[in-house]
Amino acid sequence: MTNNSPLLAGDIGGTKTTLALYKRSRFPGEPIREASFKNSQAKNLTELITTFLGDGKERPAVACFGVAGPVRDGWVRMTNLKWCIDARELSQSLDFMKIFLINDLVATAMGTTLLPKNELVTLNAGTVRQNGNIAVLAPGTGLGEAFLLQENKQSIPVASEGGHADFAPRNRKQLELLDFLLGREKHVSVEKVCSGLGIPNLYDFLTTSLGQPAGLEQKLAAEEDRTPLIINTALEANKTGKSDHICVQTLELFIDILAAEAANLALKVLATEGIFIGGGLPPRILPFFKPDQFMAVFARGVYSAMLAKIPIHIILNPKTALLGAAAYGMRQIKNTGEQDVNPLFEK
Repeated sequence: MTNNSPLLAGDIGGTKTTLALYKRSRFPGEPIREASFKNSQAKNLTELITTFLGDGKERPAVACFGVAGPVRDGWVRMTNLKWCIDARELSQSLDFMKIFLINDLVATAMGTTLLPKNELVTLNAGTVRQNGNIAVLAPGTGLGEAFLLQENKQSIPVASEGGHADFAPRNRKQLELLDFLLGREKHVSVEKVCSGLGIPNLYDFLTTSLGQPAGLEQKLAAEEDRTPLIINTALEANKTGKSDHICVQTLELFIDILAAEAANLALKVLATEGIFIGGGLPPRILPFFKPDQFMAVFARGVYSAMLAKIPIHIILNPKTALLGAAAYGMRQIKNTGEQDVNPLFEK
């Protein structure tokens, strides 16, 4: 591997893959080039990478990919895609020196420390505590969670499947929600009430007490995925001040549960340097994030004073996981003794 060889980074989701080449000497800067692909365009990741690299003169020796699924020993079976990726086999087929696979939420966590302020919406400025832990939760299709632990002035990324932990109701309404869902499910995880998959569950629960607006039931019945219609209807109703609309109340309940789960995560990993809310949903529903209401749920209990000091940000940059995958790869190169890479994640 030469000092001039770039690093290949990727964000591999269930439906789309984004790949980018980064020059090691000027990271974190803009990529040399970048492209996105629909996964349906290829039979495997090797084919996508080969297409991306083409006959270009930039030939990377090291790659790092953030992957939507639990990574074990350099291998992952993707959660929402029939791909199994083995880092060793992939590096051999592509003639790479080394390929790293990390969970996509680990990649997002790595990327948070490189985001400028204009790519964040701050819900709580808090008091930034240097060398504290950082936690990320990302409601998208599902609910991802990960965190960065601080040790010897370096951030250590840790994967989590916390989205599949039990949903913990915080009031009587949410107890009724849990009871409603237990009539449908053997296990009610927090993901089932705090994600794109969970929003229809919240809506269905609220119909038991609020009913449905005329015409909406038929529109929802025609949708394979009801979440976008519920969100768009809520945004329109919110603009016109219809706070009692069932779709508005659905998203308000979603935010309430998200705030409580953010607090749970903050307490479990002592995330005193910040909570970052990622995923595809939060940027779409920003009008429903009311800082005072969010913090009223977040800063509660025995450690309410400590929780009130934790910075909380919503991530706006949809390429944070791509940036974080590159950052992880750069750090691995640095740790092998290469000195031309800017030091990352050192406090």
